[in-house]
Amino acid sequence: MEELGKIIVIGSGNWGTTLAMIFSKKQKVYLWTINEKEATEINEKHESQFLPGIKLPANIIVEKKFSRKIDKNDIVIIAIPSRFIEDITDEFIAHQADEFVIVNASKGVEHKTLKTIWETIMVKMPKIKFANLAGPTIARELAEGIPAKAILAARDVALLFQLQQKFENDILKFEFSRDIKGVELASALKGLIAIAVGMADGLGFKTNIFGIIMTYGVNEFVTIMKFLGVYHKTAYSIAGIGDLITTCISENSRNRKFGKLLAQGYSTEEALEEVGMVVEGVSMAKTINKLAKFNLSIPLISCVTRIIFEDVEDVRKEMLDTLNSISG
Repeated sequence: MEELGKIIVIGSGNWGTTLAMIFSKKQKVYLWTINEKEATEINEKHESQFLPGIKLPANIIVEKKFSRKIDKNDIVIIAIPSRFIEDITDEFIAHQADEFVIVNASKGVEHKTLKTIWETIMVKMPKIKFANLAGPTIARELAEGIPAKAILAARDVALLFQLQQKFENDILKFEFSRDIKGVELASALKGLIAIAVGMADGLGFKTNIFGIIMTYGVNEFVTIMKFLGVYHKTAYSIAGIGDLITTCISENSRNRKFGKLLAQGYSTEEALEEVGMVVEGVSMAKTINKLAKFNLSIPLISCVTRIIFEDVEDVRKEMLDTLNSISG
């Protein structure tokens, strides 16, 4: 396998910018924004609005997306909201870029078909070499230089070793997996449980209830993954339970903050506006609603989706009744 080329990060939100910072420790990284105006603003300030107080390294070149050609051996890291995956795939094809390495760092599944990002991309771009990056990685902590460990998932073992060599440094280390779909699904589901913990926090509950929610949440991960024919033991890896715990306990978690606001009386729209960034758990909740038709036993996740999308008068009673109804 030929040596990997330059690193391009698509998505200048807090996660994409953080990944650009981490990987720029060893090489130049190109951070692609949606337009020239945004690129100019970041370059002038050397700072992202999503990571206030943190200066961007000189090794990061911020530019409008597709400002330069994507070569065959380049690594393109995708860190955009999952609902834009189809759009960016079409843009790759329009720019005659259909054979390179994609490392997906986005979370979510396609709402209508329940396809993961890997499945969505590979249908249109079968020549792509694909890997997924997931795990307990809160962006702000990494940006501040606090160490973490993530999972790289790919079918191609040689690609995993190449990416490890290209990416790994003193801040971010990696485990490997070949279960791309399981890692993607666990990563997408964890946001729902973090929303539930946020709700419990907003209701004044403490760690006793948080622990129950996380335990039942992992059980429901397994139920969903088995139903979808995915290797369910991935739910117990750092891409599953590791990411789940981190997202649930972190004060920097968007999903947890969103859930807390809902429990404090905010509407779904008001809570999303207050968070100010994409809350992927809400997108996943819309998708999971489709599974309700199959009578899956996922009472906690069903409770979360009801509170998000329906006019639940007593959130406290709804949550306690649900938790008390679950056994084992």
